[in-house]
Amino acid sequence: MPLRPAEPGGSGRGRGIRRALAAPSDTELLQRCRASDAAAWDLLVERYERLVFSVALRNGLSREDAADVTQTTFVALIDSLHRLEDDQRLASWLMTVARRQAWRVRSTSRRDVPLETLVEPATEDPYELWDTQTVVHDALATLGGTCRELLLALYFDPAEPSYADIATRLGRSVGGIGPLRGRCLERLRTLMTENLA
Repeated sequence: MPLRPAEPGGSGRGRGIRRALAAPSDTELLQRCRASDAAAWDLLVERYERLVFSVALRNGLSREDAADVTQTTFVALIDSLHRLEDDQRLASWLMTVARRQAWRVRSTSRRDVPLETLVEPATEDPYELWDTQTVVHDALATLGGTCRELLLALYFDPAEPSYADIATRLGRSVGGIGPLRGRCLERLRTLMTENLA
């Protein structure tokens, strides 16, 4: 099955909406791809190439490297068509593979991605926001326990509780919240790095 061009091109919004209304599900497209249906493959790539490309860009790659990662990600999908565990989680699978590929490319150039870049998206691109939320959500779920509660309270609670409020909630001293925050952020960074390696 041929790959489409790696860097996504634009298409008319009206045409895209009409297409989405009649679009087959990911599961159906994957089943057709497994039967060597080239048209289904084209639809699948068209559906997710912008997402994959955005994930690569969001992880600090140039547009050229992001295009390469997009190609590599879809090649990995071809290789894994018969081994996917959950067809309905295709988007998450593609994002995970794209992130890992992007981090491999970045590691060869020995550049680090700061945690703040991953936690606080710099743009309003919905694909990038989706990717960022997935990375942080997965890492927080793995982190669990007091660290998860603390980071959710500090960075995601719309009430913006004070250190005193958080200390009371966690049964800790106010003076211990700052050092605990540092340790928890370091553990979160490690988890995110391990998941993307």
